Amino acid sequence: MTSYRKHRLTAVGALLVAAGLATASLLPNVPGYEFPQITAMVAVAIAAILVLLALVPKQPVTATDEESIPWGGIWPLLLILVGFLLIMGWLGFFATSFIAFFLITLIYSPQRISLRGALKGAAIAGLFLGVLYLIFVTLLRVQVPQGILI
Repeated sequence: MTSYRKHRLTAVGALLVAAGLATASLLPNVPGYEFPQITAMVAVAIAAILVLLALVPKQPVTATDEESIPWGGIWPLLLILVGFLLIMGWLGFFATSFIAFFLITLIYSPQRISLRGALKGAAIAGLFLGVLYLIFVTLLRVQVPQGILI
């Protein structure tokens, strides 16, 4: 398969996924659900631009232009995200987000894992979640999944 065909298939696939998410977000006509709808529409617009850029003829793509995907650094994040999705409904959005952000800061920190680093990561995750809470719950009044914690 040529490189152009791969790029076009990827762009069309991204557009289909974005359109599916937009459709799913528009189906529940519930008040307080505007933020996911706006986000889905922005994703559709970005994916449409990606498709247009993939269709425009340009210089030939060579093997040196493409970089391999560093899966060794990506798979821990994918595992954290899957775990996040599995326990968010039970534990609650903010508690699960705190755990996910804390694990991300520990795993992707350039320093070795230590007590000082763990406390620093917990403080950063707590501060970040506090800002998210203020923005989404207090200012935007977005409904977040509730669980046994927060």
